[in-house]
This record gives sequence, structure tokens and C-alpha cells, in this order.
Amino acid sequence: MLHKRFFGYFLLLSAIVIAATVAFEAWSFRRAIDHSLHHNLLFARSVAGAIDQKMDAKSRLLDRALDGVVAANGDPKAIEAALRHARGIKGCVDGIAVFDHRRQLVGQDIGPGGFAKVEVLLPALRRAEKQDKLVASDVWKGKDGRHRILLVRSRKVGEGGVIGVMHVRPDDAAFVAMFEHFAVNDQSRLQLLDSSGVALYSTQAGERFRSVVHGTYFTDKVRIGATAQMPCHSCHKEGQAHETVRENEVTTVAPLPGLDWVVTVREGTRELYAPMRETVLTSTALVSLIFGCFVGFYVMLARRVLRPMQQLVQTATSIGGDGGGGPGLSGGDEFAVLARSLQELKARPLAAAPEHRTPLATPAATPRAPLPGLAHLLPSLVQGIAGNPPVLCALLHLRGEALPDDCVAAAGVTLRADGALRPLLEAAIGPSGQVAVAELAARGVLVEDAPEVQAFVVQRIAVGDVVQGALWLGLADAGPDVLRYQLPTFALLAGQVQSVVERTLLYDQLRVEQERKNRMLRHLFEAEAEERKRIAREIHDETAQELTALLLALETLPDGNAAQERANLERAKTLVQRTLDGINRLVRRLRPAVLDDLGLVEAVRATGQHVLQSSGLLFALHVEGADAGVPEDIENAVYRVFQEAATNVVRHAHASKVTMRLSFAPDLVAGYIEDDGRGMDLRWLDDVAARPRWGMLGIRERIVQAGGSVQFTTPPGGGLRIAFEVPLPPGQGGGDDERTPSETGAGG
Repeated sequence: MLHKRFFGYFLLLSAIVIAATVAFEAWSFRRAIDHSLHHNLLFARSVAGAIDQKMDAKSRLLDRALDGVVAANGDPKAIEAALRHARGIKGCVDGIAVFDHRRQLVGQDIGPGGFAKVEVLLPALRRAEKQDKLVASDVWKGKDGRHRILLVRSRKVGEGGVIGVMHVRPDDAAFVAMFEHFAVNDQSRLQLLDSSGVALYSTQAGERFRSVVHGTYFTDKVRIGATAQMPCHSCHKEGQAHETVRENEVTTVAPLPGLDWVVTVREGTRELYAPMRETVLTSTALVSLIFGCFVGFYVMLARRVLRPMQQLVQTATSIGGDGGGGPGLSGGDEFAVLARSLQELKARPLAAAPEHRTPLATPAATPRAPLPGLAHLLPSLVQGIAGNPPVLCALLHLRGEALPDDCVAAAGVTLRADGALRPLLEAAIGPSGQVAVAELAARGVLVEDAPEVQAFVVQRIAVGDVVQGALWLGLADAGPDVLRYQLPTFALLAGQVQSVVERTLLYDQLRVEQERKNRMLRHLFEAEAEERKRIAREIHDETAQELTALLLALETLPDGNAAQERANLERAKTLVQRTLDGINRLVRRLRPAVLDDLGLVEAVRATGQHVLQSSGLLFALHVEGADAGVPEDIENAVYRVFQEAATNVVRHAHASKVTMRLSFAPDLVAGYIEDDGRGMDLRWLDDVAARPRWGMLGIRERIVQAGGSVQFTTPPGGGLRIAFEVPLPPGQGGGDDERTPSETGAGG
């Protein structure tokens, strides 16, 4: 038995020492790798800073060209001379051009590659107009087959501005010379990538002007613009041109401060981990030496300690027998003395054995009730937590829009306080997250029905900005040893409570949204039925009556009386014209003809002039882009939004001026309607129990069904602003039309 016990101790001690050694060596290994990666990070940042300085020189060159164009004051010869002078400076500049704020060409000095394509030039111009810094485009090929990039810079001049565009060849010697002072080993690569992952430069020649990014994880890091390091797998196969077989790599990314470019340093893991092989071998030898030392110590322990202890066991056994003495009983060594002492103890009467106590049975866990509403859920939550060791009691207090101001639920404990309980509990929570019972008493909170509770461990709970609070767990012992092992369990328990609260809130929100949808559908069905009744009534009361009168007029045509015949014919023509007018009016209500004949912009303008100006309101319409190519369903939804908004302004707003705006982009239709009236209470849009605004709800439903989004806001000066955005399917936008933005204003 002693051999087995000491052998177990030996194995446990050996395992602890070996594990500590391995952990230390692993920490050293990780520290060395981090040191190497830090060097890569500093190298990538240095390269990015050097390239950024070169790009600053290009930016200053472009600024000088813009200064010359502005100073020319529209003189074509002076503009041409300024651009020729800017292009004549040594460098990798292949062409230069200047546009005004309407994106119309002012002057150019372009090389053999010609102008960039529209899909490259227009996005760069748009980005330059929005940013006060140098903007770079993606790589494109010119007419001569050489790769180029655009460097674009905008400048405000009076009410307008100018935009300079510089053509730069990344394959030119001047561009490549930026990297001549940087070198990497054969297992690493230095690259300069644009925002789409195309290599503008690479120490691996076959990678230039090709996309070297696999997946979206890397490009997301590029867009964020933060320095990062990440593992990268190898997709390079043997046998391909300009390719080498590489192992897994670690990529270091350093963005350029002024552009959407990044510098990457890719290093193979084999090269990275090569200096660590010696450490691994040394660690193996050290572990083997330690284990050998422990084996020798165990052998010595067995010879010096375990064998004499076996003799002692034999002596004690002989004492317990009928024969009396045993081996070593009459000797004078330590074991004989111990044996005689045991014999004397045998003659003494033994004390009564302590009464055996049966441990108390653990009470069964209280079954959890199904989740009702959030306010009724808290008691069942704390009831399920309390009573499970080491938690003796639990209380949960929350605050938020969905709960009353003083919402506290407790199980296994009773708290009493003068005034509101929740603020006192929140004030008692310190930075350590532990609150003693004495601290609560000092703040006026009495803990009753739980005398064994000495302290509380507090776990914060937060569901966004909707619900905040804390879970209090009462413990009999809140010492450091208990908390060291139980805090992860408490944090997990609080996370489960937070998850239950969040799910309940989501269920409530889903129920409210579903109720709102049902109310809206009922309203739509009622509106559809009302519209059908109105159309039927209009056909019966107007069209059918006029057709009947026309029939009677035709039947009573006299024979031979020319004057009476002409009078009846004129009357019949009048009835026919009135019938046609009624039918046309009915058709226009269903879908206006101007929407089919002239498009969305003219339909909105006609609505503003007919509805707003005829009511004496000032009306202004601003248009950007062209409405060509907008799908019919989106066109109809946008028109109905403007029509409904104009009608609501006339009926309810008491406004004097209405401003409308339409903007067409390649992938988006956006706009807004703004008036200076008395506005409206926006809470009615989300409160199901309040009086609904069916017109506003109809506007939101039309935009949402079209795949867009809409916002209702009240400007600081008063009134109501309805702004919306609707995405367009690819290839169907009208924003790239060469028409200039138009503005239409009218007064009532």
C-alpha cells in the first residue's frame, strides 16, 4: 500500500515539474515568435512610411498643376502650359488632366496610354470630391497595354472646384525605385497592394498586377486601415509560371496613412520557426534529465524509507496477534521502541467511536416555469439559481424601458430599505464586484431570512441600451480561494441569465412587430375594398349614367329634321367626351400617364405642381442624375411616396414651402421631402396602441417592400423630413448618365 501511494506521489510530482518546464519553454517559444513578428511589423510600417512620402511628392506636384490651372483663369493656352510643365517633371507621370466641379474636362496632357475607362475614372472622381486628400484608383490598362493607376486630388475654388487627375505607371523604373532600398530573404515577400488586393509591386516578379488576396478577410482588414498580422495559407502550385511551392505563411499588413494601399510582408512559417528548433531539442533534453533525476530520487526513497516502514508494519501486525511479540520487538532500535509503544496502547481501552452522521440530502432543483413576459420572468430566474451550492440566495435587479422603475426579484433572502431599493443596490457595487452584508447595512439595506450569507458576488448584466442591471449571488464564504475557482462559473451563470432576458426582449419585439404588420395588412385590405367600392360607384354613377343618356339621345334622333338632328348629335358628342374624361380620370388615379410617358422625374414634378402649387405652396424640386433604367416597380413605389407626402402636407402640415430631392446613382435611388409646417409626433409610427398614421405607414411599407429604408425626422426649424434610399439591381441605375444635375423651383 505504501509503495503504491509513494509511487502515485512520485508520478504526480514528476508530471507537475515536467508540465511547468514545458509551459516555460512554450512561453519562451511564443515570446521569440512575437519578437520576430514585431520586427516584421516595424519593417512593413517603415516601407509604408517611405512610400507615403513619395506619394506626398506626387500630391504636391498635382497641387502645383492645380495652382497653374486656377491661375490661368480659363485661358486654354495657359492651362495647357501648366499641365505640360507638371508632366515634364521627372518621375513616373504618364499624363495629367483637370476637371471642373461638374466633372467636365478643363485641360489635359495625356501620354500614349490615353484616358482611363469611365468605370475607373468616375469612382475616383467621386471619392476625391468627398475627401480632402489624395485618392488612388485601382490598376487599369491603357491603350498601349501598360498598367496605370490614377492619383486624384480635388480643391475648392469659390462656389465650385477643380479636380486634378494624374496618370502613373507602376511598371516604370521611377515607381520601382521606391523599393530599391528594401530587401527580404528567399522565404519572404514584400508587396504593395491596392484596395482590391492587386499587387502594384512584389519581390516575386510573377505576382505583379495580379490579385494576391484569397477571400474577404484580408480585404476587410485593408478597408479598416489598421495594422494587422494574420496567418495566410498557400495557393501556389508547383509547375506554374513564376510560382514557387510555399508552405503556410504569416502576413503582416501596414496601411499607407494617406491612401487605400497597404504594404504586406509575407514570411513562411518554416523560416519563422527555424530558430526555435534548438529550443525544442534543449527542452526535450531538459525534461529527460528531470525525469531521470526523479527516478533516482524514487529509488533512493524506496531503499531508505519504504523498506524500514515495511518492517514497522510487520511488527505492528505481530503485536495485534495472539502470539505476543514479533520481529524486532526486543531490539533497541527505533522500530522496536515504536513496537513496544504500540503494545502498551493495545492494553488501554479504546474510546467510543463518534456517532456517524448521515449527510443531509440535497433538495431537488425547482423546475423552471416556461418564459412568460419579462416582468414576470425575473422571480422564476432567481428561484432557479438560489439554493444550488455554493449560492445560498440570489437577487436580480434590472432597469429599462420594458420594466418598472424599481424592478428587483429575490429568492432565499429578503431585503428591506427606506426608499427605492434598486438605486441603493447599484450604489453599493464597488469596482471589485463584491459587496459585504455590513456594507449593505451601512447604506440602509437590511438582509433578512439569510443569516449565513456573509457577502454577495455581483455580476453585471446588459442587453445593449435596452436593459441594464446586476445579478447578486449570496455566499457564506467569499474568500479568495472560493472566488478563484467559482468566478468563471458565476460569469457563465450571469451570461445565461442575460441570454434569457435578451431572448425574451426579442420575443416581445417580434410580437409587437407582428401586431403592427397585422394592423397594416388589415388597413391595406380595407383600403383595397374601399377603392374597389369607389371605382364601382364612379362607374355606376357617372360612366353608366352618361352611356345611358347617350343611348337615349341616339334612339331619339329624328328623321328629316336637320336642325334637331344636329342638336342631338352635338349632345351625343358631349356625353361621349364626358364619358372619356371620366374614364381617363379613373385610369390616372390607378397609374398616372405621365409616369409612363415622361418618367419618374416629370411625374414627381407634375404632382408637385398639381397638388402643392394649386394649394398656394412654394415648391422646389432638385434632381441629380437621370432616371433612365429605373425598374417599373421601384419607379412606381417612389412616385407613390412623393404623391402621398404631398397630399399629407396639403391636408395636415399647414406649411408654406415644400422641398423635394431626387438623386440617381448606378446602384441607388435616394430622395427626400421636407416641409416647414408644424411637423408630427413621431412616436405614433412605433406605438401600436396609439392612433395610427396610415399615410406614413404606407410610405414606410412601400419603401421596405422595394428593399430600401426610410427615415422620418423633424428638422430643427420645424416641419417634417422624409428621407429614403432604394437600392437598384446591378446594371439598371441611371447615375452614370452625362446629364448635369437639374434644379426646378416654382412658387405658388
